[in-house]
Amino acid sequence: MGNFLLKLGGRAFELKWAVIAIWLVILAGLGGTALYYMKPMSSSISIPGTEAQKTFDRYGELFPDEGKGSGRIVFSVEKGASLDNYKQPINELLAKIKGVDNVTGIVNPFDNPYGVTDDRRIGYAVIQMEGETGSISQTTTDKIETLTKDAATSGLEINRGGDLNRKVPDEILGIGEIAGVLIALMVLVITLGSLVAAGMPLITALVAVGASAAGLFSLSQVIDINSTTPALAVMLGLAVGIDYSLFIINRYRSLLLEGYDYKTAASRAIATAGSAVLFAAATVVIALSSLVVIQIPFMTTMGLTAAATVAAAAIIAVTLIPAMLGIAGSRIFRGKTRQRIIKAQKIGVKHNEHAPHTSRWWKWGNFLTKYPYAIIAVCVLAIAIVAYPAKDMKLGLPTDEYAAVGTTERRAYDLLAEGFGSGFNGPLLVLVENMPATSDADREAVRKPIMDEFNKRVATEEAAATAQLQTQAAQITSPEEYMAFEQQVAAAQAEGEQKKQAALSEVEKQIDSYAPLYKYNQIANRIAKLDNVKQALPAATAEDGKVGVIQVIPKTGPSDQATTDLVASLRDVNSQQDFIQHKGATIGVTGATAMQIDINKKLADALPIYLAVVVGLSLVLLVVAFRSILVPLKATLGFLLSVAAMFGALVAVFQWGWFGIAEAPGPIVSMIPIIAIGILFGLAMDYEFFLVSGMHEAHNHTRDAHKAVLRGFHQGAAVVVAAGAIMVSVFAGFITNHDTTIQALGFALTIGILVDAFIVRMTIVPAVMQLLGSSAWWLPKWLDRLLPHIAIEGEAKHK
Repeated sequence: MGNFLLKLGGRAFELKWAVIAIWLVILAGLGGTALYYMKPMSSSISIPGTEAQKTFDRYGELFPDEGKGSGRIVFSVEKGASLDNYKQPINELLAKIKGVDNVTGIVNPFDNPYGVTDDRRIGYAVIQMEGETGSISQTTTDKIETLTKDAATSGLEINRGGDLNRKVPDEILGIGEIAGVLIALMVLVITLGSLVAAGMPLITALVAVGASAAGLFSLSQVIDINSTTPALAVMLGLAVGIDYSLFIINRYRSLLLEGYDYKTAASRAIATAGSAVLFAAATVVIALSSLVVIQIPFMTTMGLTAAATVAAAAIIAVTLIPAMLGIAGSRIFRGKTRQRIIKAQKIGVKHNEHAPHTSRWWKWGNFLTKYPYAIIAVCVLAIAIVAYPAKDMKLGLPTDEYAAVGTTERRAYDLLAEGFGSGFNGPLLVLVENMPATSDADREAVRKPIMDEFNKRVATEEAAATAQLQTQAAQITSPEEYMAFEQQVAAAQAEGEQKKQAALSEVEKQIDSYAPLYKYNQIANRIAKLDNVKQALPAATAEDGKVGVIQVIPKTGPSDQATTDLVASLRDVNSQQDFIQHKGATIGVTGATAMQIDINKKLADALPIYLAVVVGLSLVLLVVAFRSILVPLKATLGFLLSVAAMFGALVAVFQWGWFGIAEAPGPIVSMIPIIAIGILFGLAMDYEFFLVSGMHEAHNHTRDAHKAVLRGFHQGAAVVVAAGAIMVSVFAGFITNHDTTIQALGFALTIGILVDAFIVRMTIVPAVMQLLGSSAWWLPKWLDRLLPHIAIEGEAKHK
């Protein structure tokens, strides 16, 4: 690998314009493909295989016109007022919305017996649209938004809920993200001492972001792209693209100061630092690709996209950086650095084996190794305090319930909960299959109460008509009037009989439509007796009554534990037999609330599995890299400390609402912990490699454990601090993003990197290595023979 990278760096340095041209062609090709195949992103989250998803898919097969995107327009007036006074503007608005492209149906609140509250203050219209939930056309949602805003009138409040609000962010990079990149540029200038050198990592990062984003959208016809995925690619592309380039350029500068000419320094920088970059990138790629093991499609897409972005950043760094170094030549560094390079090249190659004991990093390392127990105790205590809130972590999804206060979706949710109950926002759909077909007994059971009511109504009407005729007959005074009266009676009887037959025909139709619902109404009545059920009503049937749907409205909200318990009760096999009372019939529970419950459970169950995979992976990789048992254990425990602190801070800020950073505190978005673990693991291992590899090399040369810790720390500290600062600034920029998921992920990674780079790696690691001494590098001989030998930067540079 070292020889290949040595030649690669030299050739890229020589053929600089060809390398630049190749990357421009690749970018243009990917960009053109993306523009041609790109389709809109989706904000929907689904996990095939869960009971709710399987039931929903089956529901869509049986009722193809249902299960599509839908939303509610909620109308409300002040207390004491009535929506009836605003019928005209409401009807006019709904008529206009009905004409919007992709709107397939509307249920007017005044036509729905349950559409307006008893006090007439709050009502809702249901808007059905083409497209799946979370994937409604932006043109449709924008037009409906405009119409509802234009319809606003004094005294009438109009809000939109569900799919009428677009959840896909309109922008990936905003002011905060740009500010983060500018701060990263400042760190680069300070670290490298040159604006030209500092600009190269930014160019590399932008190329990596462009290539990965274009590649992602090129595949959008064959994979579903969640709205968070591109932002994740940009976040990672910027961070690792800058960091990997920084490692290489920093090594390039060191080689120049040792007296190497520019081409040789570029070649050796790619062979040494480039090798470390590829190894570090491989760990990130493996960690993120391991998301495949949890078997959740949208998480797999996110993980593979992020992995591809990291791989692209590493490949671009080891090919594009030497080309840019070739173009810059001696102009890359200015001032004192350039003078020192010229002087070193005149003297010739001379390795600097000894770090100056007066440098700030040597002094800091010496302080850490002088008081290791106290340092470790203070750091662990500080991390424990930050991590404490993690015990209360609650996972959830970004629904209207947790939208920012004052937004139209949150107002719609709160008004519906106020007017119709908390559970109205999270109805459950109970799909009953394999029931007997509608029988004559069902029709007769339905017929009797309907016909009794019909006959009672007819008898009342006939009695009233007879009484009226008797009153008229008493007023007759002549034969002529009597003859006219008889004709009138005959005409009235004929008309009455005709109306009766027409009404009877309608009643028969009503009986035919209600008959299939009869047994489902019985099931609904039994379900309604469960605790926490406010209402249960049959909604639809299919296949001659063999399949039916019952809508269940809980008393509690979608995220309440009582609602979760209700779903579990409905799914309980023993309870189902009590409900349906038909052998062979089955029940499935779906709906947005049931899906959310299943997704949260699936992701929560996957979290410890994925963490175990990542921890196991870290142990294996570090044992191979450092040929040690204790160093990998120390690194893994340090990673777990960083994870704990990251989760604790995330809960405190985004679940508890500390510091006012989160617009709408609520459960942590279910996917964030898993994604954050994968990214943090890869980056933490980067810092471990670049810091501990120097200690390993120094120990191999000196066999003095204390000096090895100080020399290795001095060698890697500056670049780890710079890399950590860059990562923190880039990730922190995403905290200002308008998308809650991206905002929370940016915050989590900011805290995770801050703790891992500056507390775990730069503080705890040297103290622990001092305590371990030479035993840190102990490895059983039998294991040493089995493990492959992999050279990372510190061990490769003197070969």
